[in-house]
Amino acid sequence: MSTLGGCGSHDAAGTRTDGPTRATQAPSPGKNPTDQPSRPTMPPARKPVLHVRGDYTYKVQILNAKTMVNLPNDPPPAGTKALALLLRVEAEPQNRSIHAPYADLEIAYPSLEADKNQHIGHVIDGATPYLTEDQMLFGGDGVEGIDSVFGTLQANTVYYHWVWQLVSEKADLTGASLCQVQLSGHNCIPIGAIQTDS
Repeated sequence: MSTLGGCGSHDAAGTRTDGPTRATQAPSPGKNPTDQPSRPTMPPARKPVLHVRGDYTYKVQILNAKTMVNLPNDPPPAGTKALALLLRVEAEPQNRSIHAPYADLEIAYPSLEADKNQHIGHVIDGATPYLTEDQMLFGGDGVEGIDSVFGTLQANTVYYHWVWQLVSEKADLTGASLCQVQLSGHNCIPIGAIQTDS
């Protein structure tokens, strides 16, 4: 089962469960036992950047993409799965506070028109709250973050969050794109590699 986290996972007690703890790690041969463990980091941002233009201007980059059959609070209906994207969002210019509702975005893919039904459409179906990098990496499940619809993102701060859109279990996601919702024209970036839920 996949989870929507920035890096690694935690058990019910908040303990990391994706590797040995520092107390149980034995130094590898040739390694100084006093070396500090490496700090976890966010995955690198993919290129290109999506420049969203509207009442607020900001840039969006994809860090990770995966299909999932388990989501927080609202599992995908039978015959569907979620295409989830980990996004990096930042005001443009950086010195302004912004609103960046996930409804400004959509995922486009080749079989979307043929797959449309009462569950599958042109809209992002849900999102986690916006978190800073430290909240994403070290906050655990108790971090509240900033509301992904009505919240205000502060100036000079980079935020991260997961968004997802329901797709058919048989969807052709080859060449899928993340796009700004707009009445005319296209403003999209390629999603790139997509991990599949096992």
